[in-house]
Amino acid sequence: MIIDCNAFCGPYPFRQLRYHSVDAILGLMDRNGLDGAILQSLTSVFYRDAHRGNEELYQATRSHPTRFLTVCTLNPKYVGWEDDLKQAVEQWGMKAVALYPSHHGYQWNDPFVADAIGKIVEYDLPLVLVQRLEDRRQRHAWDAAEDLDLRSVLDLATGNPRLRIFFCNWNSLDGTKLANAGLRGRCLIDFSRLQVLLNRDVFKLMDSLGVESIAFGSHLPFDYVGPSLVKLSILESMEPRDLEKIRSGNAISFFRWSRS
Repeated sequence: MIIDCNAFCGPYPFRQLRYHSVDAILGLMDRNGLDGAILQSLTSVFYRDAHRGNEELYQATRSHPTRFLTVCTLNPKYVGWEDDLKQAVEQWGMKAVALYPSHHGYQWNDPFVADAIGKIVEYDLPLVLVQRLEDRRQRHAWDAAEDLDLRSVLDLATGNPRLRIFFCNWNSLDGTKLANAGLRGRCLIDFSRLQVLLNRDVFKLMDSLGVESIAFGSHLPFDYVGPSLVKLSILESMEPRDLEKIRSGNAISFFRWSRS
């Protein structure tokens, strides 16, 4: 079984995505042998009211509970975010919360961010942090969002020792720094932008954080799934039980997905 931890649906304002509806994503998953996906809404990132994107995501995926675990995109700068989070978690069953400070126009040290982190910890949900949606070298001129900075995230982790963090679509992660911030055992990293050969990023992170820290991810539909499947095949020399953790087990455990 393979679960893709780095998947998105919805139209993207700066580029055509051939597969962006839930039905199209399901077809893409089936053709690539993906059994499930941790799915985020692109419309939640770009709508003025992010929660309307969450609602669309819920409506589109509610009939596929074994294929999708949905992520609530929260804008803590928006009035009423507490009610949005409550509905997403308690009514719609969303199992993680994504924050997009650069896209939504706030800083990590804004006081309302601490309030939002507190509620995420209270719900005992993972915080999803996407380093970037697209490579800066090919962005549209109006896409001014900055890549997330690891230093700010490490400060966030150190200041919130119960917070679990999913690093989505990151590279250049230093496993020692993550471990020193207390993230061993409370973080998950998808390998879509990590190297398994050359710099051996995946193995270095596993040395510092354990095999439980790595999960399959492809960044579909922005990127092809094939390169991530090749990475998985390169890892087949690992112990079978450890490989299965990367394929699906770590995602199921970290996001507490019953898939029933």
